[in-house]
Amino acid sequence: MKPNSTPAFSLLALLLFCAIPSSKSNDEESLSAAASAFCTELRKEKIDGIPSPGQWQRLSPLITPELRFIFDSSLRYQQDQIRKHPDEKPYWIEGDLFGSYYEGVTEWEIGEVTIREGGDPTVEVRNTFTAAGQDPVIWSDSLVFKRRDDHWLVDDIRMGSDWDFASGESLRSGLSGGIREEDDHDSLNERWHIDFTREDDEVTRITITPTDNSAPPQVLFGDNNETCPLPTFAVWSPDEDKIAISLGDGIRYRQSRIYRLVDSKWLAVEELESFPEKKHAWLADGFHERNRTIEARYWQDADTLVLHYFGIYVKQDGSDQSEDYDELISVRIGADGKASVVDSVMTPYE
Repeated sequence: MKPNSTPAFSLLALLLFCAIPSSKSNDEESLSAAASAFCTELRKEKIDGIPSPGQWQRLSPLITPELRFIFDSSLRYQQDQIRKHPDEKPYWIEGDLFGSYYEGVTEWEIGEVTIREGGDPTVEVRNTFTAAGQDPVIWSDSLVFKRRDDHWLVDDIRMGSDWDFASGESLRSGLSGGIREEDDHDSLNERWHIDFTREDDEVTRITITPTDNSAPPQVLFGDNNETCPLPTFAVWSPDEDKIAISLGDGIRYRQSRIYRLVDSKWLAVEELESFPEKKHAWLADGFHERNRTIEARYWQDADTLVLHYFGIYVKQDGSDQSEDYDELISVRIGADGKASVVDSVMTPYE
């Protein structure tokens, strides 16, 4: 063998490595193909509001069962509103729910695939809307995927525009289980009314009352002279038998409380010890939690709430050493009212 020559077995290994795509490359190709398939079916025709049964027949195999449940729930509330208020425009009846631009999409192109360890993979979609006599509108949204039974399925769409008239933060944020209610309001099923009592820039009390006044108001917050700064908001579960209340704002005060309906009474879900492995490892290593925020984001399904948890842990030895915990935590509420963490993913860049 000559010096500096390549052994036969090393050359064969190199050829095999080049010929066989890495796992990440396979995932990127699969995600790009899944995104293309979804957009092809989505943009075959203009879809206003919630898709029709025929449109759903094409789209539903391409999205997660959890997102299908959210759409089914939203459709149920829409049909209830049409029946109860035939002279009013119902929820989710018009506009493009699947993109940032209300008018829809006339052209699209699959862009960058992003796979991060510990996070949900996303695929960028570069969209264009063109109308006669108008300049084209161009923007990008991101499809969020989850793996289900060896398939990549769409679980959400993050809206990428920053226009004042954008449709919202994400697809889920505008549907049942994702809408943030910051003001006094009735639930979508019109069974409950929530009041926020404010003094200057603080909320001093939150109450919930049956809309038929069959019971007195129940205090959800403020029973012990507690207050919190604005903004404060409620996020109803899709079946509206649970509700998450996010209290306050900023790094020093944003907490969330969860309530569930039991025999016409709203009971607090016991606060759970979240994220113990990483937290306990840091505590054992001499860190302590300096700041923490927990914000309700949306209900993944009827019983699972997604929370944004951000915590700062600092070393107690006087050094500048610190660790951040920044993840989306999925918390499932059991039939017994106990909460448990069932999933966590890295918070997406925002």
